[in-house]
Amino acid sequence: MASCVRVLHCAGFRLDSPAWEGPEEWVAQRNQDLWRTFDAVLSLCRSEKIDLLLVAGNLFEQEYVRQETVERVAKSFAKLEETKIFIAPGERDPLVMTSAYRLAVWPSNVHIFFAGLNSVKISSPDVTVYGAGWTAYRQEEPFLDGFQTARDGTLQLMLLHAEVDSVKKSEKFIAIMPEQIAASGLSYLALGHQEVWSGIRQEGGTFWADCGSPEARGFRESGPHGVLVGEIEKESVRLEFRELGQRRYIEKTLAIQSDWEAFAAQLVAKTSSQERQNNLFRITVSGPLPEAEAIIPALQNVLAHKFRYIEVLPLEGRLTQAEQDVTGTGEVMTGTGEDYRTLTRLFVDKIQDRLDRTENTEAYEHWVLVQKIGLAALGQGREDDED
Repeated sequence: MASCVRVLHCAGFRLDSPAWEGPEEWVAQRNQDLWRTFDAVLSLCRSEKIDLLLVAGNLFEQEYVRQETVERVAKSFAKLEETKIFIAPGERDPLVMTSAYRLAVWPSNVHIFFAGLNSVKISSPDVTVYGAGWTAYRQEEPFLDGFQTARDGTLQLMLLHAEVDSVKKSEKFIAIMPEQIAASGLSYLALGHQEVWSGIRQEGGTFWADCGSPEARGFRESGPHGVLVGEIEKESVRLEFRELGQRRYIEKTLAIQSDWEAFAAQLVAKTSSQERQNNLFRITVSGPLPEAEAIIPALQNVLAHKFRYIEVLPLEGRLTQAEQDVTGTGEVMTGTGEDYRTLTRLFVDKIQDRLDRTENTEAYEHWVLVQKIGLAALGQGREDDED
């Protein structure tokens, strides 16, 4: 019969990705943070005597990854002699011809899943691990349609870079249906796609979770980030979330009628010196435009001396500096009377609507880029200093 297995479930490192929200000088710092978190995962595997390390996609950022990064990961995994490592390539590191996974010789304790569901049996502990890797940047076939495990008495686990949803197909994903999980016969389904962890869920007799990414990359990913660690048995899953993220992105709102000086003092009082130096903060000021414009510079100036990184922004109703730069005296206006809007304002409002309805980081980054290109075009050829 299957015995208890100790598991560490992680995903979404995106090693070598330059996509970090914050000033440009923070990119190198955040990449160092990510490596510290990766090393913390290795240390957990040793200290927690992990049998199986499950990496559910996006270990690398395919478009930017360097061979030295892949080789460093492979060498690090080779040192986990007591741990078997399973990797399911995802949408950002698919097994294409130029895949990052082809840039290194992987040690014998590492198994990388390829196209289509396949499995590996382990005799000690008595486990079958299923998985499938992305082999393109779009998922063309459903993962669990009609799938059921082999009833051979082993503990049945699976890892995928996928998400659970009631919508059959999105732009890049064919989502896993809850009823497919319930019918699978799996003891545990390890997923990786979301930025924040999902909590431990159950469909039928199958437990599942998305572990989220180990490090936040922006203010849309606030909250703790880390990995799942624990034990899995045939009908029992005991996993706990371990926060490993080196820094948090923290956002707070100040109402315009508030005493901003008291707010600033309270914010400092409620945060430790370590938090102010370690984390990235954003203060959004809500209220009418003229009052917000008066408060923002003063609040930014007061807080800048207390926090290593803090930005103060209007919540709504204000053009960004880029928008202000491209709005000239000769710009065409639309509407009549007091409700007229410039073409720039119309464009920004449309993009903001898209951003507000976007639920994943990749799509959000896409519309931010569209916004930048559009504003540059509205500026009649003016070029911003963009990375």
